[in-house]
Amino acid sequence: MTAEQFLFVQAIEAFKRVNGKSFPTWTDVLEVVRRLGYRKTQASELRLGDKVEDWTERPDAPAGVDRLSEDAA
Repeated sequence: MTAEQFLFVQAIEAFKRVNGKSFPTWTDVLEVVRRLGYRKTQASELRLGDKVEDWTERPDAPAGVDRLSEDAA
């Protein structure tokens, strides 16, 4: 397991423990990824079809998962 994979697994386990969830939703997983610092800064390499519009953001963009604390900042 790489250091990145281990960090991700530990972050998911911490999320499950703190939130009392055995099975996080995909939205929960995305929240963990964003809280780890990942941002969408490049075009997608996946072919998702015409129903999805690709986008990018600044590397220093806020996580956008905790509206209350970000609005107060």
